[in-house]
Amino acid sequence: MYNSFWRRHLTRWLIARLRTRSEEMRTYILQALGKVGDESALPAVLNAARDTSSTIRRFAVSALADMGGEQATDALVAALNDPESDIRVAAVMALGESEDKRADEVLMALLDDEDIAVRVQAIIALGHLGSGKALPALHQMTSVESNEWVRRYISQAIREIEGGHSL
Repeated sequence: MYNSFWRRHLTRWLIARLRTRSEEMRTYILQALGKVGDESALPAVLNAARDTSSTIRRFAVSALADMGGEQATDALVAALNDPESDIRVAAVMALGESEDKRADEVLMALLDDEDIAVRVQAIIALGHLGSGKALPALHQMTSVESNEWVRRYISQAIREIEGGHSL
């Protein structure tokens, strides 16, 4: 009870300061809210995930990953449509670490993303998740992917999924 009281108090204090004009300060506050993990911060973090600043959106995605839960996962899935690739990459990384059953399907849909970093992160995440559903798509990618490094990540993911060891 004592810890939850102070955690709730700290969360309210941080949320009140999230309205600052300083983008740098807002990033620190979002990091702290993610680490504190109090669910009462979720509306404020979800709002930040829709901010006009891509930096704030990226830090909000990170906070959502730390907080977890169904609403956070829904917001991470929505972030996969962000125009900024670094935000999509952060969302992919977070989904790759999540325990959400939807992650496999969502990540497989990103295997043909136009941004190479998003594709690679989706491949890595599917390998770490051990997604057997992804094997056919990954095997198909090896024959059509022209980038040698991407092919290496595909091979590594296939080995992880099939129970092999990664390099």
